[in-house]
Amino acid sequence: MTREFQVVRETATLLEAMEHLLDCPLVEDEIGIKCVVVLDKEKRLTGVLTQSDVVGEILFPYFVRDLANQPQDKCTSIRRQDYAKLAVWAAKVKVRDVMSRAPVTIRPDADLFEAADMIVSQKVKSLPVLDEGKVLGIVYRSSLYRVMAEAILGAAPQPGGQGAK
Repeated sequence: MTREFQVVRETATLLEAMEHLLDCPLVEDEIGIKCVVVLDKEKRLTGVLTQSDVVGEILFPYFVRDLANQPQDKCTSIRRQDYAKLAVWAAKVKVRDVMSRAPVTIRPDADLFEAADMIVSQKVKSLPVLDEGKVLGIVYRSSLYRVMAEAILGAAPQPGGQGAK
C-alpha cells in the first residue's frame, strides 16, 4: 500500500483534477499508474479518477467527433487550437460527472490474497484502503504483482537441484 495519494473534491473541475493527476507521487513500481481519490463535502470516498477516465472523457470522444467531422487526412492529431477548446470544456466539467463511482475498496487488515482476489475479480488496477470511512492509502495491482512475484520466485527451486531459497 502506498500512503501517498492526491485527493480532489467531486465538485472540482476536470481541469483541476488533471493538475492533481500530474502531481500524483510515483512510487518506484507504480510508474504510469495514477489516480486521484475523490471525496464529497463530508470527506467520504465517492470515487476515483484515473488517467484512463480522463483519456476516455476527453481524448477519445474528441477524436471520435473529429473523425466523424473531418476528412481522413485532417484528423490525425490534436491541433494547438483544439487544446484551448478542450481546456475550456474541461474547466466546465465536474469530476463527479467523469469519475469512476463506488470504487472497490479494501480494509487495512485484509491479506495479500484477498487484495489479489479483489483486483482480479473486480478488474481494477487500484484499491483504496479504507478504515472507518477514511482513506489510508492505495494498493496498486503492480505493487501486488511485485510482492507476489518476488515471493514465488524466492520460493522456486534453484537450478542444480537445490531447494527454495
